[in-house]
Amino acid sequence: MAQEQSLIDAFLLKGTDILFNNIVLYVYICVAILYTILIKGSQFRYMLHAGRLLFNKHQGSGTSGFASYAIGTASRVGAGNMAGIMVAISTGGPGALFWMWIMALFGSAMSFGESTLAQFYKEKNALGQYVGGGSYYIRSRLNMPVLATIFALIMITANTSVNGIQANTIANSLAAYNLDKNVTGIMLAAIIAVILFSPGRTAVIKACTYIVPVMAVPYLLFGLLVLIINYKDVPDMFALIFSEAFSPSAAFGGAIGHTIVTGLRRSLFSNDAGMGGAAHAAAAATTSHPARQGFLQMFSVFTDTLLICSVSGFILLLSPSAMDKIGEIHGINLMQYAMTEHFGAFGTLFLTLCVILFSFSTILGNFFYIQTGVSAIKDTKFAYNTAVVMTLMLVLGGSIANLQTIWNLGDFLMGFMALINLIVLIILRKPVVALLNHYLAQWRQGKVPVYVKGDLPDVETDAVTQWNREDNPELNK
Repeated sequence: MAQEQSLIDAFLLKGTDILFNNIVLYVYICVAILYTILIKGSQFRYMLHAGRLLFNKHQGSGTSGFASYAIGTASRVGAGNMAGIMVAISTGGPGALFWMWIMALFGSAMSFGESTLAQFYKEKNALGQYVGGGSYYIRSRLNMPVLATIFALIMITANTSVNGIQANTIANSLAAYNLDKNVTGIMLAAIIAVILFSPGRTAVIKACTYIVPVMAVPYLLFGLLVLIINYKDVPDMFALIFSEAFSPSAAFGGAIGHTIVTGLRRSLFSNDAGMGGAAHAAAAATTSHPARQGFLQMFSVFTDTLLICSVSGFILLLSPSAMDKIGEIHGINLMQYAMTEHFGAFGTLFLTLCVILFSFSTILGNFFYIQTGVSAIKDTKFAYNTAVVMTLMLVLGGSIANLQTIWNLGDFLMGFMALINLIVLIILRKPVVALLNHYLAQWRQGKVPVYVKGDLPDVETDAVTQWNREDNPELNK
């Protein structure tokens, strides 16, 4: 069994290296730059505007914009923001954190694009709820049902494996308190089953909406406290990050390409920008304009990588003894070691609570994506229950599985998912630009941006099935 697992690890690792180093890295960078140019750097110019949209009052029925943001953030903020950052720095050096920032800043332009497209081409499922995302706009707008199904299957499998990673991270963190991993897996699966087998998707949405602010705000405050306590070392820490970004030391491979690729992988795994996953959360919202959700999901990338991932990196980099343990201690256990140095036993306890909340919310957020992908293939109750069972099985299996195998599988599948979505984003760039300009023209006049089908005949097709005047919440207050 050990030999078979080693062969699987070797295959996944080699395949992922080839995929990222030779294809995804270059396509990702090109599309990120292309979208930054197309939307004229809107991710930089309108980031504060995007943040303010979170606090706008929701009009109409259905899923609110904030709930959609919470689902997207819940899916993004998980093991990748803690254990994933430990992996990034351990394998790519401190400079990997810098390249994660760069990937997030430029990648957020793609997040705007895919989320705007998801809203523009959204549909209604059998329950009358809005659904959309990569699988839907590939099928309806590009008229490629086979590719849409392939994308949905990859997304379902990728997010299911990611849920195994979240369960693995929770189990490993609780193992420090001598809680058996099998027991953790059973308890976790039982709680998730209660939520997922609830009617519709209301329970998932409510759970994400409440958990995200509860977990994110205290974590960011602890990160700020770490910076304050270690303020004398902060300048040296940033100097190390920037120097290692362009000239990595031999201890971390000594090659800038390796550091950049590590930053890309962990950035993709953490913030989901350009992969098409968060677009499924964006499509669920009832909103007045497609670009509005583009801005909100763009801000979610900012929240995930530039804030929460940075906090995790700072906690490790400002702990010299933890840095010395790289290679000896791995994943979330390395971060627990760093938190113990900063705050003693309380630090480990607080981190354990964060791990549980972050990873638990990610499982729920990812299931929302899985459910939407399943609906794109077959919108039936049986298909939904099948997705629930798959998720529960991976939660149970992931709790006791080998960490490296699950990380490699997640990376491998996400590479293919990203590649398909990035190519589609190139093809569908015109509607994104038209919708952004339509939104900004109204916003600059002091109006609440509203889109109604027929406003942009040059980019509308039969794939735009919603957006009738009577469905717009801003016009039906």
